[in-house]
Amino acid sequence: MESAEKSRMRTGNGPHASSLIQASGPVSQVPLRKKARSNRTRRRPGRRYDKVLVSRPTAMLTNEWQAKSKRWGHPLHSMCSYMGMFPPRLPHYFIQKFTRRGDVVLDPFCGRGTTPLQACVEGRVGIGIDPNPLAYSLTAAKLDPPDPVELRNRIDDLSNDMFFASIGQEPPEIRMLFSDETLSQLVYLKHELDPRDRTDAFIVATILGMLHGGAMGAKGEEGRKTARRSTAPPTFLSIPMPNTFSMSAPYIEKYVREKKLERPRVDVFASLRQRVSRLLRLGPPQTRGRAWAVRVQDLLSVPDPAIKRRDVRLIVSSPPYLKVLRYGLYNWIRLWFLDECPDRLDDALDQHRKLDDYLDFMLQTCRLLYRVCAPGGVCALVIGDVKKGDKEPIVLAEEVWKHLKRKRIGWQLAEILEDELPRNSKVSKIWGEEKKGRATAIDRVLVLYKGEYEELAEHVAW
Repeated sequence: MESAEKSRMRTGNGPHASSLIQASGPVSQVPLRKKARSNRTRRRPGRRYDKVLVSRPTAMLTNEWQAKSKRWGHPLHSMCSYMGMFPPRLPHYFIQKFTRRGDVVLDPFCGRGTTPLQACVEGRVGIGIDPNPLAYSLTAAKLDPPDPVELRNRIDDLSNDMFFASIGQEPPEIRMLFSDETLSQLVYLKHELDPRDRTDAFIVATILGMLHGGAMGAKGEEGRKTARRSTAPPTFLSIPMPNTFSMSAPYIEKYVREKKLERPRVDVFASLRQRVSRLLRLGPPQTRGRAWAVRVQDLLSVPDPAIKRRDVRLIVSSPPYLKVLRYGLYNWIRLWFLDECPDRLDDALDQHRKLDDYLDFMLQTCRLLYRVCAPGGVCALVIGDVKKGDKEPIVLAEEVWKHLKRKRIGWQLAEILEDELPRNSKVSKIWGEEKKGRATAIDRVLVLYKGEYEELAEHVAW
């Protein structure tokens, strides 16, 4: 990733990025590789515990989150789709197991903010770090949502002051996606919204999730009939996409032509009101979190009090893999709304083509994470297996652990959990077997700990 410029604090959330990230089944249970320890609970000075809980040296972690509904979680999680994301029930499992209310939970490759948002929903303090402008925009909005009344008033003010902006200067690949009226509203909002403002930032993030998808009224004659019967505003603003992310412009042009699609006429403000109502229908998270638009290499320079105090109790994250995804290319429509360049983003991504380079990157990353983690803290890293051609898959999680163990940087291994994904849910399915690159259907969770940890919940509440 390209380093983000040092930027100013935004209300409750940290800096707003003006430049560019890093990103991103059945149980394979490995016995805990540590010696039995004292049954005393490690206490921090000034911290009150209702009861003493002991570490369980022989306890086994599982991937029980797989058995839960895909729709599990707070509505804010659905604000916008994101490539390489894991479901909120995964961080929920580790949050329940290893943290208490008020503890700090960090994701240094936060993507759309799943881990820090789930932490805030459960009364913890979620911190998300990611210099990708799309990732930062989504995470910051979720962790610091505005007052619902102020939000509705702001949308009303924008609607009342609306003028139809010129669309002649917009790229032809953008003009083929939206009706002239819809695009004019979007261009107006691009210029009027200030992402440094909490309320405007939430509107920007909500629009990013609405820009494209299965827009009613654009799916041929069948869709037009359905749209006429429906009284609800459409959820999405563009022609329907074959996927939740942006396919290339030539692909979309061919898709539109073959499907004989028409650009839907959508009132952005009507759809926006409906969307924010759904996202906040359960209210805001219990606590507010913080988002920072920096690279993981700059973690120690982040002016966050919890990071400065080295007070992170849990890390749940999905580091980038071996050159699997091109986040800029497949988010070019959303990046257009943010006035960001997809090619710059892909050039800046920390994705490594060679295994040795990747392992060194993970070594440096884990050293930094160890430094900000409190004694007894836990780090769960979701790392997918990769392969190329007919070669045997590389189990990256195991390779990373071997490298960390050789370098003796302090982390100890709890377990490596296997998390096999349904084949039709992996992003790489769209390229088919021959072109899907290095992604596989198996993710693994590398669970590490610092010192002596305690498992606070034998059974996770769902």
